[in-house]
Amino acid sequence: MIRDFWVKNYLSIRDRQELSFEAKGPASELVVEISKGVFLYKLGILYGSNASGKSNMLVALNEVFRLLVSPKSDAKQEIEGFLPFALTPEDPTEMYVSFYANGVRYDYNVSFNRKRILHEVLNYYPNGSKALFYERSFVGESIQADIKFGASLKLLAKTQESIRENTLNNHSVLSVCRKAALKEDIGPFASLHRRVMTNYHDVDGNIEKGLVEILSEAYEDHKKRKFFTQMLQKADLNIMAYRPVIEDRFVPQEYRERVSKASIPENVKDVLLRPTNNSVAFLNHTDHGDFEVAMAFQSKGTQKYVRILDALYDMITSEQVYYLDELGEDLHYDLLFYYLSVFIFNSERSQLIITSQETTLLSQDLINENRGVVWFVEKNHSTASSEYSRGDSFGLHRNLSLYNSYRTGRLGAKPELGSIFIDLDE
Repeated sequence: MIRDFWVKNYLSIRDRQELSFEAKGPASELVVEISKGVFLYKLGILYGSNASGKSNMLVALNEVFRLLVSPKSDAKQEIEGFLPFALTPEDPTEMYVSFYANGVRYDYNVSFNRKRILHEVLNYYPNGSKALFYERSFVGESIQADIKFGASLKLLAKTQESIRENTLNNHSVLSVCRKAALKEDIGPFASLHRRVMTNYHDVDGNIEKGLVEILSEAYEDHKKRKFFTQMLQKADLNIMAYRPVIEDRFVPQEYRERVSKASIPENVKDVLLRPTNNSVAFLNHTDHGDFEVAMAFQSKGTQKYVRILDALYDMITSEQVYYLDELGEDLHYDLLFYYLSVFIFNSERSQLIITSQETTLLSQDLINENRGVVWFVEKNHSTASSEYSRGDSFGLHRNLSLYNSYRTGRLGAKPELGSIFIDLDE
């Protein structure tokens, strides 16, 4: 789980902006005690007008973990995640995240530009007290970075030297675990790297995975299939069950000829020209009989719901962190709140951070009474940079409605729209 995060000079974020998930105590089901005396919110919701920068914070959260675990094979490769604020393109981007992995707190601070990591330090709290994991500083082009390792890691001198030799200026020290074979004493490095790779996900999860693949994988796992079936039934989608199917596929002759002549590998041609498709059929129920509906004929909302069920299953069966952008899009409000409620009441040490335009969530007692889970994102009109304010930072009396306060503009983060009348005269 994430404890704190801040970022500076990234996309629409010019000045340092922070998200803190710390809670004062075990106030509700939204709070989990991640370690003795440390309470964190499981949910975070970002509100704001279109183009205010809500999604950019999710992208930044994704980037700090991607940077931590993704290596480079070539020292000349640029850091793709360097996306500075438009008016300060020469300044480095700075990020900090405090998070938990395997029950241990880690604090990671990194500064980087397009070509190199300028400085990074990773501290941890193995016994409740702060200790150095490693610290690295840029020395010069084609020169080995200056890397110091914490004594508590008990790394052999040969292991330390191997890590230094494999650390290029354009990737983190920890990411060496992914590109070099190291000795047994690398255990703490490998354990942390594996945990971040497994439990901290990209924005919207694995978007490369199709719906058919998601449902087919779930169908092969009895426990996961049961979960998907129950969630589809409870969502009032008129779906009782589903099953993978193979459908015939019509391939026009003209298309066949073009693909056959194309300069592409034969295995790719086979995929493009195969006469069948893997698909999914959903069993729909009525009082007059049951019938099957193909995936292609399911509504956009149903398809969106299927995709986010994959993340929900992960979050309630293990410790996971997901970022879902524009959650609620294409879903009925009741179904959206049901999804969030299933997460809140069935997950233990998972975290879900979302952006949404569904402001009615603010009227729910569970959200209104836990204002620390909400952030309002405002666009600074003088600089066009994004500013983030936590819901409990406005000093609202507990009897005041967060929903009404936002609707009336008291909390900002709303679009300032022009006149409805359009003048096309020259």
